[in-house]
Amino acid sequence: MKRFGRPGASLAAVLFFAVLWTGWGAPARARVYIDITSPYLKQIPIAVPYLLPESGSAEEAAAGRRLARILSDDLAFHGVFSVLDPAVYGGRPDADWSRFRVDYLVKGSVRVTGETLVAELRLFDQATGDFMDGRRYTGRTADLRTMAHRFCDVVLRAVTGEGGVSLSRIAAVITMNGAKEVYTADFDGYGLRRETFDRGITVSPRLSPDGRYLAYTSYRTGRPALYLKDLQTGKTRRLAAFDGLNIAPAWHPDGRRLAVTLSKDGSPDIYLMDLEGRVLRRLTWGPSINVSPTWAPDGRRLAFVSDRGGSPQVYVLDTASGEIRRLTYQGDYNTDPQWSPRGDRIAYVGRVEGTFQVFTIPAEGGDPVQLTTAGSNENPAWSPDGRQILFSSTRYGGRKALYVMFADGEFQRLLLTAGDGVAMPSWGPEAAPGGP
Repeated sequence: MKRFGRPGASLAAVLFFAVLWTGWGAPARARVYIDITSPYLKQIPIAVPYLLPESGSAEEAAAGRRLARILSDDLAFHGVFSVLDPAVYGGRPDADWSRFRVDYLVKGSVRVTGETLVAELRLFDQATGDFMDGRRYTGRTADLRTMAHRFCDVVLRAVTGEGGVSLSRIAAVITMNGAKEVYTADFDGYGLRRETFDRGITVSPRLSPDGRYLAYTSYRTGRPALYLKDLQTGKTRRLAAFDGLNIAPAWHPDGRRLAVTLSKDGSPDIYLMDLEGRVLRRLTWGPSINVSPTWAPDGRRLAFVSDRGGSPQVYVLDTASGEIRRLTYQGDYNTDPQWSPRGDRIAYVGRVEGTFQVFTIPAEGGDPVQLTTAGSNENPAWSPDGRQILFSSTRYGGRKALYVMFADGEFQRLLLTAGDGVAMPSWGPEAAPGGP
């Protein structure tokens, strides 16, 4: 059986497909998956030796090492696996594995012919010797990184029953020479691509649930207006330019509507808008300031920031009943809520002793948990699977850079630094067909 990649999903938009192997000693017993949500889960030991060069050429050997390293980094990024350092066994697939504690093993080979690269990757259960899954990828040599990303998700699904975020994309604002423009990149910060060319200020980029569209606010005309870019075609159009503010787009889970902040009727309030720029419904009313909407996965509730109680706090709106309840009570300045894709928690930014820190709080209310302490930290953005949080921080020499951490605040590490600073990230799914 053949399994083909999505059209346009490779970096070079060339034919890029995977073949699923069957019958290679596949186990007859039922598959038992590891529960990665268990608080008692320890990282699973896995080894990814260098892929064998089919012709023995130096070029193939280098490609095999690079693909193995990228795959190892991808697996470690997800926090599920502990990858054995190839230096301790020489990176050889025929190492004496009885000397090491390894539960799973990836083996493979590469072949390079001109600009074409073929990579074969196979996953084995080391305890039983069973073959678990495998792929053969064909593409350009420039597609090597994407091949590693794809097989990382294969490994995660084979072991845990759930895919990962290796094919997801991020968007963020990068400041260069005084201008703020929106860029997109792979989940690991590679493949940086400029999306706006407004030569001014663009803010609040938000990737759509299907990865096809990018909504953002731009001051290209001197005042804030909302724009929508089709990442598949590259076309951009203005979505809303009412008098006053047109800011903070938030995608409804159905991908056909946006909650936005407009001040066309006085104080800033939140409205529901379609992708043609038509206002469908007003969701909040002044005279207080109501901004920064974020949808619950059920599409019926909306968290937002309001100063109706005297200081910025996070509130939750039931869009069916119109009922509003206050969510945050600790601290005098809480803003920028982001609802987890799992629906259970909301990340937000709170001011602590003059600096901003990232917190999470149960969506139904309760005690918040502070996740960051070093530097000033803002703009939390959940991964599509709800297991990690992307955020901006000044801990990198004072200028803003993107960091990522697990949902409990563990394993905080630098993801991306560029220009004079990186901020306002959005973490979306895999790019839509025909996209980057």
